[in-house]
Amino acid sequence: MTQYNIKIFRQPRQSMMMRVVPGGVEVYIPRHLKPGSRDVKKFIHEALAQLESKIPDVPPEQTTQAQIIELIQHWCPLLGVTAKKVQFRDMRRKWGSCSSKGTVTLNTRLCWLPLPLVDYIVLHELAHLIELNHSPAFWQILAQHMPDYATRITELRAFEKSLSR
Repeated sequence: MTQYNIKIFRQPRQSMMMRVVPGGVEVYIPRHLKPGSRDVKKFIHEALAQLESKIPDVPPEQTTQAQIIELIQHWCPLLGVTAKKVQFRDMRRKWGSCSSKGTVTLNTRLCWLPLPLVDYIVLHELAHLIELNHSPAFWQILAQHMPDYATRITELRAFEKSLSR
């Protein structure tokens, strides 16, 4: 079994839970349990065996949140938009979202992606500040600013498939 960066958090909860996060896994245990207890070790071992196929091999050159912010700062003036708020959340089914109020939410798992794919996702979400849909006008904005966006979508889908193996 591969070695993972494991962080354990004690919380007021009834059961143990593990989730995959950039760079490893987080384990949440009830306060009454000690992190080194036999029950916790057994839970971690069994949960890692189940989750191992879902934990991507993260390349050493991870994309950082600072790099993502730089991409936002790069694209906003080129598109003529302003993201009123940028936030990072752990999302299960989306890489990002954009609200009609100008809030751009990006998945914390973007750090698993190569920078060109993150660049596409950032541009995609910022383009929604102009067209809040996937109309032909939206795709025209992407084509104008990133002519190879379709190739990046294909690469992103391939990456997503590798995660769901």
